[in-house]
Amino acid sequence: MRWVYLAGPPYADEYRRRAAALVRRSGWDPVDPMRRDYRGRTQGREAELVAHDLADIRECDAVLAAFTAPDEGTSMEAWYAHSLGKPVVAYTGGSPPHPWTVYVATVVCADLEAAVTALTGLPPT
Repeated sequence: MRWVYLAGPPYADEYRRRAAALVRRSGWDPVDPMRRDYRGRTQGREAELVAHDLADIRECDAVLAAFTAPDEGTSMEAWYAHSLGKPVVAYTGGSPPHPWTVYVATVVCADLEAAVTALTGLPPT
């Protein structure tokens, strides 16, 4: 099984639901960092939160990153995966991608279905 980390803003619940379903249908297993839902409880737990996310990214084969709204966490997760040589598929929701998004992404897609389809074409890591 191949694992994909679902990066995205903390309140992007609809993205996470749709992405997880599409990813499963494509033969990948989604890893959703929000399963540890720290929303509203991050103060004093920042190191724990980041350590878990970094470990998940290291264990995954790729990252699917929702760049539909500005989010520092999504940017850092994509950068970290890129620095490890892991493929990053960026989903923009139709917004023009930022130059840094283009730089770290293996592929940039305007819609989620195309982004998940791009995952299936990635070579094994």
